[in-house]
Amino acid sequence: MRTLFKNGRILDPSQDLDVVGSVIVEDSQIAEVGPDIDEGDVDEVYDCTGFWITPGLVDMHTHLREPGEERRETIKSGTQAAAAGGFTTICCMPNTTPPLDNAALVDFILDKAAAPEAGGVFVAPVGALTVGNNGEVISDLAALKKAGIVAASDEDYPIQNSRVMLRAMEFALQLDLPLMLHCDDRNLSAGGSMNDGATSAMLGLRGIPRSSEVTMIMRNCELALNTGCRIHIMRVSTWGGVEAIRQFKYLGAPVTCEIAPHHFVFTDEAVGEFDPNFKTTPPLRTQVDIDILVQALNDGTIDCIASDHSPHPSHLVDVPFEEAPFGSVGLETTVGAALTFLTHRNFLSPLETIRKLSTRPASILRLEAGTLKPGDTPVAQVTVIDPEIEWTVDRNKTFSHSRNNSWHGVRLKGKPLLTFCGGEIYRDAKFDASRFVAC
Repeated sequence: MRTLFKNGRILDPSQDLDVVGSVIVEDSQIAEVGPDIDEGDVDEVYDCTGFWITPGLVDMHTHLREPGEERRETIKSGTQAAAAGGFTTICCMPNTTPPLDNAALVDFILDKAAAPEAGGVFVAPVGALTVGNNGEVISDLAALKKAGIVAASDEDYPIQNSRVMLRAMEFALQLDLPLMLHCDDRNLSAGGSMNDGATSAMLGLRGIPRSSEVTMIMRNCELALNTGCRIHIMRVSTWGGVEAIRQFKYLGAPVTCEIAPHHFVFTDEAVGEFDPNFKTTPPLRTQVDIDILVQALNDGTIDCIASDHSPHPSHLVDVPFEEAPFGSVGLETTVGAALTFLTHRNFLSPLETIRKLSTRPASILRLEAGTLKPGDTPVAQVTVIDPEIEWTVDRNKTFSHSRNNSWHGVRLKGKPLLTFCGGEIYRDAKFDASRFVAC
């Protein structure tokens, strides 16, 4: 089988490639990329005129919920949502039930993700940093790495004990295993449900101060600087947090970080009249935070954009604000949000946008993804994006099991239309059928 993606704008940050040209996939492998390639005999042709042809996108931060919380999401529904969002590789977080703290559960996830009925994308498991997410006993990281995890994380259960975190970094350093860390001092944030500020005071809700994030970022970066352990700060949300990361990067600490789209678009005022769809962790902050976070995206301090896809069923969300769970789905809206609020507003170039959505997260976790170089990935991973198409998010039209969606009703500009992982796994209904020819 020989498939041609022709006449698209090829954006491949791994090769600093930004050129109009074509990509040929032969027998599930990328064969040729560039402006002047010999197309030869092909079996399928996708006309990508006006579209971007990019490496398959990589999401470092998703919650698939299975095992244990299948009412919220399953590996099947989550990977289908990922394909619809343009992602060919996603990393699933370990806060399942039971937590992903043993090799058998890693095997379970990899087997389910590889099943024919799943979404056809690669799933890279992230192991629980401590047994049972208890923040005390470090998991058997060596066994977990051998089973296939790409990182370990304290997701949703940030380790409060600095000595435990130090020991975890020392173990991870020996294994050359990165740690993905949720930075929250629970002594400061306990009982809070939104950003501590004027809006929380007006609504009468207990706030979560910026200092709960900033102090833990500084602790973890300091330990990483001293141990040499690679750490990745998840979903940074505050101007103080990003300034701390910038300083520690300057000092040589092996630290990277990500941001979720809701943190560079929505402020805490979006909570409005106690809307639980805008209850996130960390909470939505202020316009000052957004302005500095966007600057940090532009100058490279923030390395990646990740969805933080956090599905919850309606019966858990449609409750009083303080009782609702934290999080919003995001796999199918991340690209649209990034293009609408960053690329089309000239905060990020198209090439830098794809770098933060694909090449950079792949390099941080050393995944075989994020590139169109022939032979650099196990199978061809290609995403085709229409950067100009406008569409309105509808939470009732999604592959996810859950409908808790901060983006419902938002008009976005830009959308993945084709996701190709070895072979076609998703073609959006908005992809004009006349653009496809089977020869």
